[in-house]
Amino acid sequence: MNEVLGFINDKMKVLLILREHQVEIEGIKLCPLNQQEIANHVPCGKLKANQLINELIDDGYIEMMRSKGRYIITEKGFELLKKMSLES
Repeated sequence: MNEVLGFINDKMKVLLILREHQVEIEGIKLCPLNQQEIANHVPCGKLKANQLINELIDDGYIEMMRSKGRYIITEKGFELLKKMSLES
């Protein structure tokens, strides 16, 4: 996936990172990474990661669970990944 990341914008990188690091807890797929860990994977600063995450939330691609650092990709997010042939 690292080769692909060079061809996409940072917002899509965050969405891909969230998908790649999903775990299933009580039947819910979520990403337990915190903002600093996401920033390290992009790579970017924590403030930039926060901005990207908030844009994805505002655009309806992800949701944040009650506790910090737990992000869920929405149906809209999975549809985008599927359109890019990155999710089946």
